[in-house]
Amino acid sequence: MPPRDEAGRPQDQGRKHRRRTAPSPETATLLADYQAAMRDELRALLDDLRGAVPDPGLGLTEQAERVRPPLKERAPMWDLAMKLGRELGTSIDASPAAATDASNGSAPRRRARRIDYGP
Repeated sequence: MPPRDEAGRPQDQGRKHRRRTAPSPETATLLADYQAAMRDELRALLDDLRGAVPDPGLGLTEQAERVRPPLKERAPMWDLAMKLGRELGTSIDASPAAATDASNGSAPRRRARRIDYGP
C-alpha cells in the first residue's frame, strides 16, 4: 500500500474530509445578506440583458420591441450572470442530505435486486 502522502489526488492532500458544521448565527446572517445582494444584482443584470423599450419621446413609437445591448457588451454580462447563478445555486445548508431527499420528493433509492431465474 502506498504511503498516505502519495495516495489520492494531489489537490486532496492534507484536506480534511469531514462535514462542515453549521455556520454561526452572525455568519448565517451575513451570508443571507450576501446572497440577497447577489440575487438583486442577478435580477438587474437579467433586466439589462433583456434590453429596454425605447422612450416614446424619441419618435421611435413604431418600434415596440426591446433594444438589447450589442453582443460584445452582452457576452461579459452573461459570464457574470452565470457566475452569480452558480454561486447562488450552491447555498450553504446545515443538512445537505435532507435537502437532496426533499428536493426530489421521493424515498431514497434502494439497491436493485437480482432477478431469480430459478434453479
